[in-house]
Amino acid sequence: MAFFSVVIPSYNRSGMTVDAVNSVLGQTFRDYEIIVVDDGSTDDTEEVLTEFGDLITYHKQVNSGVAAARNKGIALSTGRYICYLDSDDIWHPEKLAIYKAAIDTHPDLAFLFSDFHKHDIRLPEPYTLSNSDMFPYIYDLAKNLEGKLFTIEGEDLLRLLFKGYPLYPSTFAIRRDVHDHFRWDPGILKSEDFNFVLKVSRKYGFSYLSQSLTTVRVHDSNKSADFLTKNHVNLFSMKLYRDLYVKKDLRSLCNFYISQKQFGMGKSYLRNGLMKQGLSNLVQSLLYKENLKRLTKRIFKKPSEEGRGS
Repeated sequence: MAFFSVVIPSYNRSGMTVDAVNSVLGQTFRDYEIIVVDDGSTDDTEEVLTEFGDLITYHKQVNSGVAAARNKGIALSTGRYICYLDSDDIWHPEKLAIYKAAIDTHPDLAFLFSDFHKHDIRLPEPYTLSNSDMFPYIYDLAKNLEGKLFTIEGEDLLRLLFKGYPLYPSTFAIRRDVHDHFRWDPGILKSEDFNFVLKVSRKYGFSYLSQSLTTVRVHDSNKSADFLTKNHVNLFSMKLYRDLYVKKDLRSLCNFYISQKQFGMGKSYLRNGLMKQGLSNLVQSLLYKENLKRLTKRIFKKPSEEGRGS
């Protein structure tokens, strides 16, 4: 039984999948297994992965979406912790060693994630700023355990997720028993990661390593053009979480962030010429008493004033 099971879902990204697998094989910590779930690729993914032989477990299924592919990877895995690596991302060589050291120090860690850098593959180098450089409020909500390891739980975790801090599956390490309670929802085809972390946060606290250990590659096939669907799914997940799982004393907090989300959506739609959707979301955002005064003030700001105040 391996300590880490690395699940790599892939669909028509043969070259990038090879890069992802090689970034795992290059880890300094060696107690892992690699499971590649080919979600019905029609390119040469199966052929190119044969070069790895028994270094990986390869499974091909009918195209069912990334959530179903990850769930299949869980079913095929044996490790104590399940790690995810999207086929277009790569890990730094010390990633698993650093994760293992954190777990050895705190054996009760249920959900561990880390900082990362994005890299637009049209550019020679990754972006200078990491994820948490761009969203530094994580440090206002997280509590330092030791060194670069932080913990986030309870209301602080709810605030982090509802505020929109982006968590990427390629940074996740999840204790096996967590998946006994929660799996990826195959019915959600966009923003399935946001839905998943919301569910897990109901029962478990998260741990964060303030180190950039993953490179998330940005390219044409993973730039989401369907932002309407993604926004709709995220908003639906937030409202569902509020209505089903949040105690009454935190509903007002959820409404505050939901209203901010809809306000931001409305402004974005208007900028893109989607007048009906934009006005609808702006109006709905103002129906929440938790944020009415603040959002009304923002609506009537001049653009230059809003830029200075943001």
